[in-house]
Amino acid sequence: MRSVDKLAPLAMAALALTIALGAGVAAALLVIGEAKQSAKRDLASATSIVSAAVATSSDPAPLLASLDAVPVVDSAKLYRATGERVADYQRPPHEARFRALTQRLFPTQVACSGVVFGGGPATLCLESTPDVLAPAVARSLLLLGIAALGALLAGVLTGKLVARAAARPLAQTADVLDRAAHEQSYSLHVPDGLGRLSRAINDLLAQMHERELTLRRRTIELEAANKDLEAFAFSVSHDLRAPLGSIDGFTQALEMDYKQLFDDTAREYLGWIREGCRQMRDLIDGLLQMSRIARLDVQRQPVDLSRIAQSVADSLRQSNPARAVTFDIRDSVRAVGDERLLRAVIENLMANAWKFTRNRDEAHIEFGVAGGAYYVRDNGAGFDPSHAAKMFRPFQRLHSAREFEGTGIGLATVQKIVERHGGRAWAEGEVEKGATVFFTTGDVAAA
Repeated sequence: MRSVDKLAPLAMAALALTIALGAGVAAALLVIGEAKQSAKRDLASATSIVSAAVATSSDPAPLLASLDAVPVVDSAKLYRATGERVADYQRPPHEARFRALTQRLFPTQVACSGVVFGGGPATLCLESTPDVLAPAVARSLLLLGIAALGALLAGVLTGKLVARAAARPLAQTADVLDRAAHEQSYSLHVPDGLGRLSRAINDLLAQMHERELTLRRRTIELEAANKDLEAFAFSVSHDLRAPLGSIDGFTQALEMDYKQLFDDTAREYLGWIREGCRQMRDLIDGLLQMSRIARLDVQRQPVDLSRIAQSVADSLRQSNPARAVTFDIRDSVRAVGDERLLRAVIENLMANAWKFTRNRDEAHIEFGVAGGAYYVRDNGAGFDPSHAAKMFRPFQRLHSAREFEGTGIGLATVQKIVERHGGRAWAEGEVEKGATVFFTTGDVAAA
């Protein structure tokens, strides 16, 4: 609005000045043209009168001197046919205003007439004076000055009125847009004073309001779906655990109390039943963990990922001290995120690396940062690169349960956590050449 307040008066003043100058120049040309034509007529008339008087006069000098009474004449000369100058007249010097300007703009006019003097032919020439046009030039300049000054004043005043009239709807529109931006209230409308712009803004606000309503409806639907998921998780954790525990408990009782009645095949079947129960408990625990992660608030703070990775490596070594595993953990790797959730990410990734390198005589597990992403790399079983996209889906396994145990929940949990942080996870690898899992947390990785 400030630019409108400043530019509108200037623009209107410039426009008014241009129009006024154009009109003033036209009026000035008209005034000067009329004065010039009048001077031309007066000069011709004076030439005719003096020529007639010379023909009857024996001494033309007094006659030419009488031209002082004719303002249009500056000088007069009488020549015989032989070129001899008989008499002349020169108006006394007189400094009129704008005389020099008038001389530049309008050259001197000369009127000549053939006369009879002293019984022979002669020529009378009269020259006009610029003094006769100087008053017209002065009036024209005064007219131009008055027109320019009036145009400037009128332009500034008109510009201020226009700016005020234009600034009012602009200010109202700006207030509405400011409220819409800060209060996120899109049901507002701007005034119609800006024509197409007002209609376009109102259409945009209406569309944003409709999208806001749609988003609210979808949010309500999502909250309802989350509540259903929580109810399902509760059912899984309580309703399914109880019968599963019964199956596992009675199977164990059969193994212990009636083992003398079963042969090796029957005992093997009972072992499979108990293993199936264990896997089902792991799946239930994984589902519950994913459900809890989806509901947790991400508490962002600086996190030392190197310290977490070293702690996880120590725990893995303690779980099987006999394994020959080399851990290469880069120092001072930091991130900004939720420490509990990021620990779960590193625990899942390093536990996978520990599991898939167990067939290596010299296993190697590395944690670090590169290219703005954190990573866990191992030299284990690897995977087919064509299956990399489905690794992070729940219950998706690239190895059979007989090769490597697991539920297929770990990498899905990793992806869920990094997505909650605004990041992403992906993997690279080849069969029997190890694997590298990368992840980001929405901030710039630092080391």
